[in-house]
Amino acid sequence: MKKWTLLLLAALLLVFSCSCAEETRPSELLDLWDYGAESPVWVSSAVPVTEGIAVISTVSLPDNTDQLVVSDGVNFWEVLAVIPDRDGRLATVCFDEDETKPCRYTAWPFLFPRDNLQVSDCIVRDADEWGSRINRGVLGAEEVIRNGEPCCLLTLTGPVSPGSPVLGTDGRLLGIITAEWAEGVNRYLAELPETLAVSLTDAAMLLDGIPGWGEAPEGLTVTLRKNRVVIDWSEMTLPEKAEGESLYLLLVDSGNGYFNYVPAETNIRTVSYLLTPGRLYFTGIVASAGMPDSVPEKYVCFSVPRVKPLTDYNFRPLVTAIAEEQEEGKAPVPVTEVTEELLRSGRAFFYSSSTYFVTEAIEGKSLLVSLTDPQNVNYRYESNWFYGPEYMKDDTWYISLKDMGLFSFLEESGYPKGIYRMAYYVDGDLADSFEFELK
Repeated sequence: MKKWTLLLLAALLLVFSCSCAEETRPSELLDLWDYGAESPVWVSSAVPVTEGIAVISTVSLPDNTDQLVVSDGVNFWEVLAVIPDRDGRLATVCFDEDETKPCRYTAWPFLFPRDNLQVSDCIVRDADEWGSRINRGVLGAEEVIRNGEPCCLLTLTGPVSPGSPVLGTDGRLLGIITAEWAEGVNRYLAELPETLAVSLTDAAMLLDGIPGWGEAPEGLTVTLRKNRVVIDWSEMTLPEKAEGESLYLLLVDSGNGYFNYVPAETNIRTVSYLLTPGRLYFTGIVASAGMPDSVPEKYVCFSVPRVKPLTDYNFRPLVTAIAEEQEEGKAPVPVTEVTEELLRSGRAFFYSSSTYFVTEAIEGKSLLVSLTDPQNVNYRYESNWFYGPEYMKDDTWYISLKDMGLFSFLEESGYPKGIYRMAYYVDGDLADSFEFELK
């Protein structure tokens, strides 16, 4: 399914140094042209992601998009819609692909989340108005924060235009160049696959009539308030099932290999979850004779926006870390190095301390603790939070990782080496986060 392909985008291009010789090979890159002037003007490259849909950088996008066309060098297709993403750096282009014209392009396949990216396998595919194509090698890369969001800063072997795709040498899409960096030579910002996927998801939710995006089940609604999602299928006509099968409501994080699910044929047909901000999800009904293990044919796709830091009641985090259990009766102590042995021992705790100011107890707040492993798989733990005057000078709390269940899957499948990220959210706002590395 086209949507499923678009959602498998979780590999981050966060490499620190790599080199790649320049090479030439057949390109499937499209061109975006503006026919609104006296003569056609080349706007930028357009990266095809599925039939009739491409992604571009907004840097060169004209104010008037009424007369844009997409071309493969021979055929020209009218642009039906240009949908900028929430940050204004990428845009999804929907074009009218006439079936009478033979297609001369193939959409770039995305990097699968669990595929390993070798740092020497990175190139940037550049284009210009004359139809030339050239691959630039990647000399180095680093993560930078732009407007509060992570981007990848690449140093290349030569100049490129905004909209050029960042690729593996096997032809899989890793990101898109969006702007030139002000300092240095041949340095460019590239949006990470997560951002690209969010842009496509937002477009899908806005235009359910474009090719391949009209598969949402009627009667299934998704309501989002910060990181709280409520899924309601009470008005939905349930799909058919075979003998021996049951129907389940699935919630799937696009970066995960496991599903959350509940029976769909009960009297209560609504469910609520706390979700990790910055992630992509989809939900739908599926029939299965046992534990569901397949994606629904029709589903609602949505993204949970990143959230602001927690500032209510002058909240300020002090320490957030993994801690180790001490003698009986004593609080666990934060550790400076996390090992797999500690995580498996049952002595590891999630530890947090903070300060805030309240004059009375405030209850009814939600708590979400999130763990993201080096393969971008995300695990969640839900609980409740309250503010108390007696704790406000140093509100220290800790929970056993074993009791939280965040590491249960990793206990069975094994702990991948690399950087782990943990965060906790109070009522949808980011309270604090930290990273640790398993070597």
